[in-house]
Amino acid sequence: MIPITEFRTIPVNVAEPMDRTVQGTVLGLGDTIDLGTVDTTDEAQNTAVRVVWWRVRDMNGATEVSEIRVWLEGTGEFSGTNMWHMDITDAWTQGKTAVQVETGSPGSAPIAEESAAAVMKTGGGPITGTGHDQTTQYIYLSGRIGVNEQTGKKTGLRIRVKFQYR
Repeated sequence: MIPITEFRTIPVNVAEPMDRTVQGTVLGLGDTIDLGTVDTTDEAQNTAVRVVWWRVRDMNGATEVSEIRVWLEGTGEFSGTNMWHMDITDAWTQGKTAVQVETGSPGSAPIAEESAAAVMKTGGGPITGTGHDQTTQYIYLSGRIGVNEQTGKKTGLRIRVKFQYR
């Protein structure tokens, strides 16, 4: 049977979660990521930075989860010239800026399954359980919203995951 999983998110301006299995807010299947309000009336602007991580809530009989890949969906719902950024890392950076996300790895956020970014368990290797040390690396997200995009709250992006299990 397929392992039961979830994404969790927490504000980037707080301290690193002490227990990634219970801290943060669960992003439900189909939930969108709120990137905050951006006013692009006069110039392009960066969205607020969001951070998420992925975890297995129940191995459901599996012994290992590997080959984890993530990407963004919903970018087509924005009409302007926008750039989406992602930084995948083991390091918690309280207050990480949009520029730090943009210059991180992979930098440009993948926006299709075909170009999905690889994510590992924090510290490397496959996920073999459901504890704090078995969650993925942190996935920081931000966007550069162009001047031709409608001003207002930026939601609609969804983070997707694909993985192998045995």
